[in-house]
Amino acid sequence: MNDIAARNYRWAWALLDGLAAAGARRAVVSPGSRSTPLTLAALRHPHLTVQVCIDERAAGFFALGLARAEAAPVILIATSGSAIANWLPAVVEADMGCVPLILLSADRPPELQDCGANQTMDQNGLFGRHVRAFHALPPAEDDSAWLAAFAARVVAQACGPLPGPVHCNVPLREPLVPDPVPALPATARVPQALRTVMQPAAETLAALQQIIARGPGVIVCGPQDLGAPARAAIIACAQRLNVPVFADVLSGLRCGTEAAQVLQHPDSVARNAPAPAWLLRLGGAPVSRAVNDWLARCTQAAQVVVSAQPRLADPVATATHVLHADAAALCHALNGKPATEDWLQRFTAGDAVMRSAAVTACAGEQPFEGAVLRALLHGLPAQTPLLLGNSLSVRAADWFAGVTAAPLRLFGNRGVSGIDGNIATACGIAAALGPAVAVVGDLAFLHDLNALALGRHCPLTVVLLDNGGGGIFEHLPQATLPEFEQGWLTPQNIDPAQAAQAFGLGCTRADSVTAMLDAIRSALQSPHMHLVHIPIERAHSLAHIRNFHTQARSLPA
Repeated sequence: MNDIAARNYRWAWALLDGLAAAGARRAVVSPGSRSTPLTLAALRHPHLTVQVCIDERAAGFFALGLARAEAAPVILIATSGSAIANWLPAVVEADMGCVPLILLSADRPPELQDCGANQTMDQNGLFGRHVRAFHALPPAEDDSAWLAAFAARVVAQACGPLPGPVHCNVPLREPLVPDPVPALPATARVPQALRTVMQPAAETLAALQQIIARGPGVIVCGPQDLGAPARAAIIACAQRLNVPVFADVLSGLRCGTEAAQVLQHPDSVARNAPAPAWLLRLGGAPVSRAVNDWLARCTQAAQVVVSAQPRLADPVATATHVLHADAAALCHALNGKPATEDWLQRFTAGDAVMRSAAVTACAGEQPFEGAVLRALLHGLPAQTPLLLGNSLSVRAADWFAGVTAAPLRLFGNRGVSGIDGNIATACGIAAALGPAVAVVGDLAFLHDLNALALGRHCPLTVVLLDNGGGGIFEHLPQATLPEFEQGWLTPQNIDPAQAAQAFGLGCTRADSVTAMLDAIRSALQSPHMHLVHIPIERAHSLAHIRNFHTQARSLPA
């Protein structure tokens, strides 16, 4: 029987060793019996750093945060049965957010399938079309040499050209613990992938130059982080052409820049913006409804959607041209006659009005979402990792934060924009990059309470915007329904300080914007998670946000 256990371990080691040799450096493990050979191999492998997370749902989002922060594949390991079903929300976000994850699900062997065996279900193809590939491995065999090349293919599938999750189902027979555990070397040698840049062809550039020559244009950047080289190239291109940039707050283009072309309040300006001759759209679909509505109105403009990935980002169905190319390479190559100053001023004049409106709205000490996010983005140290949680948190930042002098590393789960897993994702980011901040609402906080178990070893400051329920719905038509509070606002009754204490974490209540900033600066010095609880009066918040949007609607066209 020990031969079976030793074979299982050698099999698991060969698989993990191949993944490590192909570039995976981190694994997130949830405890379980059937996954023992995989877990043990990960824990003993010299080239893997392992985080143990008891809750598989939190583990999935923690791995997602690691992979986002490091732009590298992360291995997830869990036991058979419903355990891996808890990965689904993170798998869906990884799919739509293009984040590389490698899912290793332990399973019962074939002879225990469809016979009533405990903790057994059909795991093959469990995640459907939300994974880039699915592989059903056989039970452990004596010949494991081929697993190194197989693992290299798995890493390649996870990393591109459309990054995302890959699922490997690993059936294992008992016994699961060899005695003694073999000492195995890390010896896998696999082909190393070399990064290629998708350069636009000469004829493509010529066609784009003709489009640009039609008249003044606009650059629109969605929430994807295209990287520092692309951000610099986009700004330089906008300066050469003298055109405005409508940039989502998560794009990073609004942090650490003084370029006049980068609008501070694109959501507001878009409400009455003039139609350009052309639009260059990068970094995915805009999150702002106002920007999307404006794109839908620009039916006479040439709209060029650019991405290095094969997935189309055009929910308003207005793209006239689709181009697969590296954003930095394309923007470096583009040139043309600059637009006149009055063209850019048509956008920047309204932008200046909204900047003044944002400063006025956020001037007081009584906190509301806009004031908190504006103060936070302008007050954090340079390069601080910041996760903007869904749903009102990220929108308030987009509406009110403007442009900051200090560059920050911004993150958000905007693949499917769920409020689940935001804290666990931020924990993964903090584990990868060091002291980080996450801003979440009270319902998102409740959705991810189990992630607080990661906090004892995670330098994360969680800023809790406690507005008494689903505040985002007050800005939607549902707010007029008599059942609004019962079915949508759903206020809860939980003491955040007691929740933090239950996990051995600290909590500071901040009743003013200044107190919040002081609490965050102090919390950033801690090696542990710390909660900063900010109570928000809903009526005060709603009045400020509605007044801000009213001013935006009154901007001249």
